[in-house]
Amino acid sequence: MERDSAAALEARDGRPVFYLENALFTGLFGLAFWEQLFAPVPGAFHHPYQAGPADAFSASFFERRRAAIEQRLEVLAAGDLPALLAAAFRRYRGYQCHWVDWRALDEALVRRAAWCIPFDHLAGTWERLLFDPADNRRGFPDLAALGDAPGDYALYEVKGPGDALQEHQRRWLNHFADLGMPASVLQVSWADA
Repeated sequence: MERDSAAALEARDGRPVFYLENALFTGLFGLAFWEQLFAPVPGAFHHPYQAGPADAFSASFFERRRAAIEQRLEVLAAGDLPALLAAAFRRYRGYQCHWVDWRALDEALVRRAAWCIPFDHLAGTWERLLFDPADNRRGFPDLAALGDAPGDYALYEVKGPGDALQEHQRRWLNHFADLGMPASVLQVSWADA
């Protein structure tokens, strides 16, 4: 259903639509803050093969890294975000990370998303992720339509007959509305053959 919806949106609007669910925003977050995620915080790592720090989904995660994350946000805001995230993609590709699903992302998609989605929308999303990493890493819309210009994007949660929004999906949609992000629910119904 999501893939059919993506194809219909592409045909209607003429911009690529990607079925990514949680992988887009969590992946961009992981790439943007890789060094801060894997910083040598006391007690965070027990062996070199961890896919993230032991406190990755705890309430104290952000507080323990606040200064480094805030400094990184400043660098990202002032820099060429598509280039910075693409460089992180190339540098860390294939390493395990709780936040990045390498099967769902490629460098071109990372660049396109960082180009189309305004920085304040990404930063607002990342700040919410940091507020409650365990709960806020899910509930993102199914589809992302990414155009060719800054601000030319839209997010879609696809719901079929009998399907309802979950609480975490409602929270994200409300947060996106507060940020002025173009996010909506596509209510799909079956057509008679």
